Amino acid sequence: MKLKREFFSKVRKTCVPRPVVIEETDVLSQSGSAKATDAVIYGPNWYHDREHDLIEVYDAGPALSFHHLLPRKDKYEREGLYLQLSIAYRTTANANANIRTFSGWHVDLPNAVDGGMFVDRNTYDWVSDDCCINVNSVYSGEKLWLQRVDWEWMSRETVYEDEYADDSWLKRTKKQVDALYAKKHITKRVVEDYLINRIKKDPEFAKRCLMLLHNDKLHEKDIVSMYKDLGIDK
Repeated sequence: MKLKREFFSKVRKTCVPRPVVIEETDVLSQSGSAKATDAVIYGPNWYHDREHDLIEVYDAGPALSFHHLLPRKDKYEREGLYLQLSIAYRTTANANANIRTFSGWHVDLPNAVDGGMFVDRNTYDWVSDDCCINVNSVYSGEKLWLQRVDWEWMSRETVYEDEYADDSWLKRTKKQVDALYAKKHITKRVVEDYLINRIKKDPEFAKRCLMLLHNDKLHEKDIVSMYKDLGIDK
């Protein structure tokens, strides 16, 4: 069937919200706290308890963004530091609240009538760009209260639990840290170190390097041998 094209002299424009430009914040200090009441909250089923300065959540739905309240997650990446995040909360006796954490994991918060602290240890590996907590579910008739998020810059250097009491701090000098940010002159040694570190951290890059070495071996063969190696003649 041949479709007939009509002419519309006037068509309605699509209405979209005007983008809101939020000024980037630089949060200083080695540790700190961000109140849940200062977070940007999206979605339904929440209430600002002004008497106790808490965010009360019932059923499910809201997402709390702390992006403007927390330091940039990669701010001290060059120093081998990561942002550890902990959530201070309280629940009714049988809330069984399930949340999506800053590290993207879905976890059941232990019921805590007198209050509890959930330490998101998986921020060692990854932190979401939006720095959001999503409340996935709360049992019907029960409630979850969110008070604050505590943050601290932690070293990626690890120590076993039974040794932690005697060796819990990584000591550094300002000279050592400044050297990490110093502008380096491009020399043969700098390039070699870059390639070595890239091979250690990037398996795909390491594979490509091996493929280049393998290509050198292939150049030594004649085209008949290469054809047979592919197994096409079988």
